[in-house]
Amino acid sequence: MPTTVLLLLVTAALLRVADLESRALALAAGALAVTVQLAALGPWWARWPPAARYALPLGHIVAVGLLDLGAGLELGLVDVLVLLPLLSLSLRPGSAGISVGLGASAVVLFMPVLLVPGRPYVWLQGGIAVLVVAYLAWVVHAIVEDERRQGQQLEQARTELAVQARELRASRDVLNSIVQAATEQAIVGMDRHGVVLTANSGAERILDRDAEELVGTSFTDLVDPAVLAQRVARDASSPLAVVLGAAASGGTGVSEWPVVLPDGSSRPLEIVVTPRPAIEPLPAGFVLVGTDVSARHEEQRLQDEFIGLVSHELRTPLSSILSYLELLRLDRAPLSEDQRGYLEVVERNAVRLRQLVDDLLLSAQLVHGLSWAPEELDVVEVVHAAVATQQPAARAAEVELRIAGDGEVPLVSDAQRLGQVVDNLLSNAVKHSPPGASVVVTIERVPGPDGGRAAAVRVRDEGPGIAADELARLTERFYRTRDTRRRRVRGVGLGLSLVKTIVDEHGGTLTIDSTPGAGTEVRVVVPDLPQAGD
Repeated sequence: MPTTVLLLLVTAALLRVADLESRALALAAGALAVTVQLAALGPWWARWPPAARYALPLGHIVAVGLLDLGAGLELGLVDVLVLLPLLSLSLRPGSAGISVGLGASAVVLFMPVLLVPGRPYVWLQGGIAVLVVAYLAWVVHAIVEDERRQGQQLEQARTELAVQARELRASRDVLNSIVQAATEQAIVGMDRHGVVLTANSGAERILDRDAEELVGTSFTDLVDPAVLAQRVARDASSPLAVVLGAAASGGTGVSEWPVVLPDGSSRPLEIVVTPRPAIEPLPAGFVLVGTDVSARHEEQRLQDEFIGLVSHELRTPLSSILSYLELLRLDRAPLSEDQRGYLEVVERNAVRLRQLVDDLLLSAQLVHGLSWAPEELDVVEVVHAAVATQQPAARAAEVELRIAGDGEVPLVSDAQRLGQVVDNLLSNAVKHSPPGASVVVTIERVPGPDGGRAAAVRVRDEGPGIAADELARLTERFYRTRDTRRRRVRGVGLGLSLVKTIVDEHGGTLTIDSTPGAGTEVRVVVPDLPQAGD
């Protein structure tokens, strides 16, 4: 439309000039411009194939050429008008439109050179005009193509975002339905401060509270306050950090807590806490998944009762057997070498069986808590006593027991419990060491929590080592490694579980480092026990 109006205005102006070269050509140019405009306004325009639509801007270029001829070629008055339809073609996608437009424009601009020979300046005029309009047309074409490409990319991105949004909404709906269907687990969403934001039906059932009652409550208020205070004092941390565990620093916290129900009773809950990014409409925080382990505790209690009952029933006849063996040794009646050998075999197996029964009894006692008799002692003396106890077994296995370091390592502890820890560590190290190997025990002073005293005991052996996938299970009750079962090493898998329980109740730590083929090192760190009146 603007090109048509401008052509008609120029045509009307030129028709008023008396010395016009050809009024007929000028009129033809105006008529062609009007014809092009009428064609563009017709309803059939939208049905034309894309290539045929080049005809309308080309019609305008022909009209400019006719007008140029009618005005007089040597003047070149209307050459600049060719830029308008050329720009229209430059706006078309691809390079075909601008190429056709430049070709047609070049013909119009060079007509003076072809039809009016002998005038060198006309070559210069035509060349400059072609370069100018070509530059302008290509700049416009490049800008529009870039915008078109960005628009396509934006539309593609918008489409992909819409698809992802639909998938996200669908995933969220599926996840919500799964969370609500998980009635056996309490799934709780919390903010960074531990305040409950959402809770599923499983949380309502396990915690015995409605979701509306749980929302807005700090999860730390749901756990047993006495247990929380004890663990806060032990870890010297905030209540929330103790409940979150490793999740507070970006990891996964796994722990067990007794939660208090509205009726005042408690229920043991094993919780797994993981960080959660911000998801509309919830801010960033944590996801807590809790499992009621009451049935597991009851099963464990019944198992321990059975173990305790059986162990008591076994210990009485064992004590009688060992007593009569001792009487036989004191009897002056001569015994043959074979008889003495038989008695030694009976005694050795009876002692071994009594040790096993004692371990089972201790394992049952641990469930109900240990009794402690704290006193000031020297850890080095406790270790020396344990080494002396294990020396016969070490000599029989051809294993050397050595103590590294000397001097006193004072500590407030229970000599019996600490001795049980060292005994079990040494017994394991000896049983798993090959003949000719060494087991080294190291005792040292280390800083305790809050700047107090602590002692570290390390037991290093030269055994076959432990596979990485089994390290985490070593402290489980009755767990025995594949290598232990393969080599039929004596034991029932209680030693390290007893060690861990004693060390945990002592407020210490137990770490196990092992490399297959390079031996194992167990390190126990225990601080001072609080004494009566502390």
